[in-house]
Amino acid sequence: MTIAPAPINDFLIDQEGKANLSWILFFNSLYEGDPGVAWTPTAVSLGSTGTPTLSGRYYKIGRICYFRITITPATDTTSTAATTYIDNFPPLMSNDGICFAVSGGTGTNSGHCVSANNRIFLPGWSAVTLPISVIGLVEVR
Repeated sequence: MTIAPAPINDFLIDQEGKANLSWILFFNSLYEGDPGVAWTPTAVSLGSTGTPTLSGRYYKIGRICYFRITITPATDTTSTAATTYIDNFPPLMSNDGICFAVSGGTGTNSGHCVSANNRIFLPGWSAVTLPISVIGLVEVR
């Protein structure tokens, strides 16, 4: 009785018995994690002394999107709940979501991601001189 060699499956292993490049890249990205997509958020009605620097990064996990916005004040920043918002979030929101602002070991009440206008409404804070991280979750298309 002759036993046939194990079949080589082209999408997993090439003819030389080595892992296919697409699988190497897939498993490497699982190991490394998603680097996210960087963008420069635009804030509307953000009060500040001097010009703050804003940077953002978002990570899509299926239809859920985790985002982080960093606001580095020149001197200080102030946000008014339901008035201050980010108006250029790149992914298109399909449902409303939530965000929080944290800075210097403290946090604030939650903000709101509004799918109707694709805006991230920031929670309120007053005259904060440290960098602020706004983190949130929202369902996207």
